[in-house]
Amino acid sequence: MAKNIVIGVLGTCDPSQVERALAATGVDRTHLRVLTSEESTAAHESSPITFVHVAKMSQQSFADDMTRGTGVLPDFGGTSVPGINDEGVSFDAFSHPEVADYLNGMEIPSGDAEYYNDAIDDGRCVVVCSCDGSACEQTAQALQKAGLQNVRSF
Repeated sequence: MAKNIVIGVLGTCDPSQVERALAATGVDRTHLRVLTSEESTAAHESSPITFVHVAKMSQQSFADDMTRGTGVLPDFGGTSVPGINDEGVSFDAFSHPEVADYLNGMEIPSGDAEYYNDAIDDGRCVVVCSCDGSACEQTAQALQKAGLQNVRSF
């Protein structure tokens, strides 16, 4: 059977509350991952639930000045290529630092992924559970009963 995921948002990231909510589901905790933007604490580390601490993505500039004076590329041109790059053209057009994709690699439609990414940015936890076939529906129902919001299967 194909592997799927069930995903939902939990309003708290306090390890004891997350453990209590997820224990009530009866879902095998080895299939669960809890994504949080919180810093790792001893309570997170000692929890039987696997917390994934996503880093806040920092804005990175891919401007030509980034390599100037480093000896990586000729100091006079940075990442510019003489005769090809026009003045003012840089990699900044390809950078989207305001969009943090914590769910990168999961097959979730971009609109849905944006909602879950926003939830993480807002300090809520996103619970991801892997499942097979018909078990996904039962898992989704169990997560909803445990109080998770916007529970979806993909």
